[in-house]
Amino acid sequence: MSSHTSSQRYLSTRGGSYGLSFEETILKGLATDQGLFLPGEIPSLPLNWQESWARMSFSELAFEIFSLYIAPSDIEPRALRRIIDQSYSKFRVPDVTPTVTLNRDKKIHLLELYHGETFAFKDVV
Repeated sequence: MSSHTSSQRYLSTRGGSYGLSFEETILKGLATDQGLFLPGEIPSLPLNWQESWARMSFSELAFEIFSLYIAPSDIEPRALRRIIDQSYSKFRVPDVTPTVTLNRDKKIHLLELYHGETFAFKDVV
Protein backbone atom coordinates (compact mmCIF):
# COMPACT_ATOMS: atom_id res chain seq x y z
CA MET A 1 0.00 0.00 0.00
CA SER A 2 2.97 2.34 0.46
CA SER A 3 3.30 2.76 -3.32
CA HIS A 4 0.05 4.74 -3.34
CA THR A 5 -0.55 8.24 -2.00
CA SER A 6 -3.86 9.07 -0.31
CA SER A 7 -5.11 10.61 -3.56
CA GLN A 8 -4.35 7.30 -5.30
CA ARG A 9 -6.55 5.31 -2.90
CA TYR A 10 -10.31 5.37 -3.42
CA LEU A 11 -13.36 5.11 -1.19
CA SER A 12 -17.09 4.79 -1.71
CA THR A 13 -19.37 7.79 -1.31
CA ARG A 14 -21.54 5.56 0.92
CA GLY A 15 -18.70 4.44 3.18
CA GLY A 16 -18.80 0.71 2.47
CA SER A 17 -15.50 0.46 0.59
CA TYR A 18 -12.22 2.25 1.15
CA GLY A 19 -8.50 1.99 0.47
CA LEU A 20 -8.90 0.61 -3.05
CA SER A 21 -6.37 1.20 -5.80
CA PHE A 22 -7.25 2.78 -9.14
CA GLU A 23 -7.09 -0.65 -10.75
CA GLU A 24 -9.49 -2.12 -8.19
CA THR A 25 -12.00 0.70 -8.66
CA ILE A 26 -11.92 0.35 -12.45
CA LEU A 27 -12.51 -3.39 -12.22
CA LYS A 28 -15.37 -2.96 -9.73
CA GLY A 29 -17.14 -0.08 -11.49
CA LEU A 30 -19.57 0.65 -8.66
CA ALA A 31 -18.83 0.04 -5.00
CA THR A 32 -20.55 -2.94 -3.39
CA ASP A 33 -22.68 -0.47 -1.40
CA GLN A 34 -23.78 1.09 -4.73
CA GLY A 35 -21.78 4.24 -4.03
CA LEU A 36 -19.42 5.96 -6.43
CA PHE A 37 -15.67 5.88 -5.93
CA LEU A 38 -13.73 9.04 -5.22
CA PRO A 39 -10.14 9.70 -4.16
CA GLY A 40 -9.41 9.45 -0.47
CA GLU A 41 -7.78 12.87 -0.63
CA ILE A 42 -7.50 15.75 -3.08
CA PRO A 43 -3.77 16.16 -3.73
CA SER A 44 -1.81 19.37 -3.48
CA LEU A 45 -0.70 20.73 -6.82
CA PRO A 46 3.03 20.91 -7.56
CA LEU A 47 4.89 24.16 -7.03
CA ASN A 48 4.69 26.52 -10.03
CA TRP A 49 1.88 24.46 -11.57
CA GLN A 50 0.26 27.57 -13.06
CA GLU A 51 3.33 28.48 -15.09
CA SER A 52 4.34 24.98 -16.16
CA TRP A 53 0.83 23.66 -16.85
CA ALA A 54 -0.15 26.75 -18.88
CA ARG A 55 2.38 25.78 -21.57
CA MET A 56 1.30 22.14 -21.86
CA SER A 57 -0.79 20.53 -24.54
CA PHE A 58 -4.12 18.99 -23.55
CA SER A 59 -2.58 15.50 -23.47
CA GLU A 60 0.41 16.61 -21.41
CA LEU A 61 -1.86 18.34 -18.91
CA ALA A 62 -4.11 15.27 -18.71
CA PHE A 63 -1.06 13.15 -17.90
CA GLU A 64 0.04 15.48 -15.09
CA ILE A 65 -3.44 15.51 -13.54
CA PHE A 66 -4.11 11.77 -13.96
CA SER A 67 -0.70 11.01 -12.42
CA LEU A 68 -1.88 12.63 -9.20
CA TYR A 69 -4.64 10.00 -8.97
CA ILE A 70 -3.11 6.90 -10.61
CA ALA A 71 -0.08 5.24 -9.01
CA PRO A 72 2.74 4.08 -11.31
CA SER A 73 2.18 0.58 -9.92
CA ASP A 74 -1.38 0.65 -11.34
CA ILE A 75 -0.48 2.09 -14.76
CA GLU A 76 3.18 2.61 -15.68
CA PRO A 77 3.76 6.28 -16.69
CA ARG A 78 4.81 5.42 -20.25
CA ALA A 79 1.64 3.34 -20.70
CA LEU A 80 -0.50 6.12 -19.18
CA ARG A 81 0.93 8.62 -21.68
CA ARG A 82 0.17 6.22 -24.53
CA ILE A 83 -3.42 5.69 -23.31
CA ILE A 84 -3.98 9.44 -23.07
CA ASP A 85 -2.42 10.16 -26.46
CA GLN A 86 -4.52 7.45 -28.12
CA SER A 87 -7.68 8.67 -26.38
CA TYR A 88 -7.37 12.19 -27.74
CA SER A 89 -5.82 11.35 -31.13
CA LYS A 90 -9.19 11.09 -32.89
CA PHE A 91 -10.34 14.59 -31.94
CA ARG A 92 -10.88 16.78 -34.97
CA VAL A 93 -8.87 19.73 -33.62
CA PRO A 94 -5.36 19.68 -32.15
CA ASP A 95 -6.41 21.67 -29.06
CA VAL A 96 -9.00 18.97 -28.14
CA THR A 97 -11.16 21.57 -26.32
CA PRO A 98 -10.62 24.94 -28.00
CA THR A 99 -12.18 28.15 -26.72
CA VAL A 100 -13.98 30.71 -28.84
CA THR A 101 -14.12 34.33 -27.75
CA LEU A 102 -17.70 35.58 -27.71
CA ASN A 103 -17.04 39.03 -26.23
CA ARG A 104 -13.45 40.17 -25.80
CA ASP A 105 -14.33 43.27 -23.73
CA LYS A 106 -16.42 41.30 -21.24
CA LYS A 107 -13.97 38.37 -21.35
CA ILE A 108 -16.68 35.89 -22.33
CA HIS A 109 -15.41 32.67 -23.88
CA LEU A 110 -17.03 29.40 -24.91
CA LEU A 111 -15.31 26.06 -24.33
CA GLU A 112 -16.06 23.64 -27.18
CA LEU A 113 -16.44 20.08 -25.92
CA TYR A 114 -17.79 18.45 -29.07
CA HIS A 115 -14.73 17.68 -31.19
CA GLY A 116 -14.46 14.00 -30.21
CA GLU A 117 -15.70 10.90 -31.99
CA THR A 118 -19.31 11.14 -30.78
CA PHE A 119 -19.54 14.95 -30.88
CA ALA A 120 -20.38 14.95 -27.13
CA PHE A 121 -18.72 16.32 -24.01
CA LYS A 122 -18.28 12.75 -22.72
CA ASP A 123 -15.50 12.22 -25.26
CA VAL A 124 -13.29 14.53 -23.21
CA VAL A 125 -13.48 12.59 -19.94
